[in-house]
Amino acid sequence: MNRPKPPPVNLDKYCEGRSRNYVSYEDGARMYGMTYWGFVRLCQEIGANIPLRKTSIVDTEIVEAYIEEHTLEMVEEKEKADMARRKIEDLEDLIKLGKKKYVRIAEGAELYSVGLHTFESWAKDAGATRKVKGVVLVNTEKIDKFIESFAED
Repeated sequence: MNRPKPPPVNLDKYCEGRSRNYVSYEDGARMYGMTYWGFVRLCQEIGANIPLRKTSIVDTEIVEAYIEEHTLEMVEEKEKADMARRKIEDLEDLIKLGKKKYVRIAEGAELYSVGLHTFESWAKDAGATRKVKGVVLVNTEKIDKFIESFAED
């Protein structure tokens, strides 16, 4: 009792007469640079998928609208975060005057003109790191002493 396999779904039949763009999950994932299952879950969450017999197609206009809406929100959040963590212009002056004893790793790397990993390893070797509620702070005085210990006579 072998049943013949049903013919593949004719997507043109479903898309005929519609002005929207439809793609398969595979094509959509490739188009948006996402993983296959990540794209499938996204489409299911936002209601952009149209289930067909043994497959589904995705309405790209719904996906585009969702991405556009959430991209604007992400840009606004990033701008707020940038304002909260504004760059300290006179970092070197503040440290020299003793008004700022501890710096974050990114600030220290910029201050000493080295990469993040290099500064992080210096801070660990010098024993200058302090972790306060998930934020790593580095004591600049200890870093200076550590660097001076390598002075050539």
